Amino acid sequence: MIIFVSFLMIPIFSHAQAVEEPENPLKTTLSATYVTQHYWRGIGRGKLFGEAPAFEPQITFAKGKWMFGLFAGASFDNIYKTAMPFVIYQVTPEFSVAVQDIYSPGAKFWDTDPFNFNLNSSSHFVDYYMTYRFRNFPLQLKWATVFLGKDPKPEGGRNFTSYAEIGYGVKYKKWQADAFIGATPWKGLYATKAGINNLELKVQHNFVINQNVPFPVFLKAGYNPIAEKGVFVAGATVNLRIK
Repeated sequence: MIIFVSFLMIPIFSHAQAVEEPENPLKTTLSATYVTQHYWRGIGRGKLFGEAPAFEPQITFAKGKWMFGLFAGASFDNIYKTAMPFVIYQVTPEFSVAVQDIYSPGAKFWDTDPFNFNLNSSSHFVDYYMTYRFRNFPLQLKWATVFLGKDPKPEGGRNFTSYAEIGYGVKYKKWQADAFIGATPWKGLYATKAGINNLELKVQHNFVINQNVPFPVFLKAGYNPIAEKGVFVAGATVNLRIK
């Protein structure tokens, strides 16, 4: 009889255990990237990002439709230094919206007021962006606008510097290639005038360490037609899933 009752209790106990587990557990990922030159939205080698390799760690938390975390970066010539908290919400499988606070005072990182969001003197560039990825075609659309922090117009008021981008990516086994065309609709933080300010091509091979640690290695070529500047970048990332 005891054995019979025990067998009856097994499915009840198993069901209780399953119910206690969260449907969308918190997933934590740590990553670290080494890159020969930081390049972002048509901006690369220069007074903002320096001319030296950079180290860029990131921690990301994901739960359900939400993703949030902190990105940081620093170049070895002490010019590029940034900390960027971000929040992303997946509205649909194709469409997401996000806010990121790009705190980038450069070499004066430790001597700048992190609570200063003044239009003219802040080191913050708070960016709203939305992304749409087509479900059955490897095309991605992005729009971003700076809505808080430093971004003044010469004649006064906020500029709302914006950036639009179209991206196309393909994968074959462990290889991946992505191409991007970016433009700014008016003069602002990205360019001295409206127009295409970013032509970018990235080729990546997705290595795996110890069968479960992703280790992508990539090459990137970027060109800014407005500034007439180009850059070649190489880098690698280690991704660690903590939970």
